[in-house]
Amino acid sequence: MIKPAVKRVLYAAGHYARRLSDVAFPGVAVLCYHAVRPDDWPSGRMVFEGLHVRASELDAHCRILASMCHPISFAQWRAALDGGPPLPDRAVLVTFDDGYRTVATVAQPILERYGIPFTVFVCSTPVEERTYFWYDAVALRDGEQEAQRLKHARFEEWSAAALGASRAVPESDPHAPLNVGEIRELARRGVEIGGHTTSHPILARADRAQQRREIQCNQMALEAWTARPVTTFAYPNGEPSDYSHDTMSILKELGYTAAFTTQSGFASGDCRFECPRFLMLAGVSDAELAHRFAYSWRR
Repeated sequence: MIKPAVKRVLYAAGHYARRLSDVAFPGVAVLCYHAVRPDDWPSGRMVFEGLHVRASELDAHCRILASMCHPISFAQWRAALDGGPPLPDRAVLVTFDDGYRTVATVAQPILERYGIPFTVFVCSTPVEERTYFWYDAVALRDGEQEAQRLKHARFEEWSAAALGASRAVPESDPHAPLNVGEIRELARRGVEIGGHTTSHPILARADRAQQRREIQCNQMALEAWTARPVTTFAYPNGEPSDYSHDTMSILKELGYTAAFTTQSGFASGDCRFECPRFLMLAGVSDAELAHRFAYSWRR
């Protein structure tokens, strides 16, 4: 274990930059963010706050990506997998799950300033209805523990609880989802928009018909809003127990070409429907991220 203060010294001295200059990653480092809150948003005012990194944290991460790695778009990765130009040695793909509005209002300007492409996996029902994501609504009313419990409940119990907790979200609330205009503008600016189901259920808890409805209706909505094919997907929650062989079969039937989990690891083309990602949480400093790229993740 290396203490944060030591990592900060190593980072300031340029150690990580030198170390990474001779390194080739064993695959693509796919970073899984969720949302980005403004620096002036008070602490302790959000549920699942760890999923909402500070704007200054994302900016610090982007400096690492731009100076020590090679940010790529999913289109570049897709082309490489299909026999096109090979990827650079330290390829990194930035992704965001769920579709929080702060991706457009806070994250996008930061990422564009550094020239970093990104992908957003969007749940469509909160976008259409202007409501909280179900887990945020339940956590705000009943606590985070209850939201976590419902992830393991029967599909019918989860569905009833999610519907019962549903409520409108103020547009200024960092929990708010993207709106259709913002999704359309993201796509126009070259951002890959991917599927994430209509309402973020744990798909493995649903039968095949329910899974197909969640996946297909989401895909249809996103394609209508963006006027382009939606062929990438992220499994809600993303652990192996959260999706099934039926899920992957449905994705293939609907023309999806890749799907992402939240299992930790570098991604390759070996299993396009179980691509791992590194979860990014609030509190990860630039020195910590550099250390992970140089040492921790590569172990």
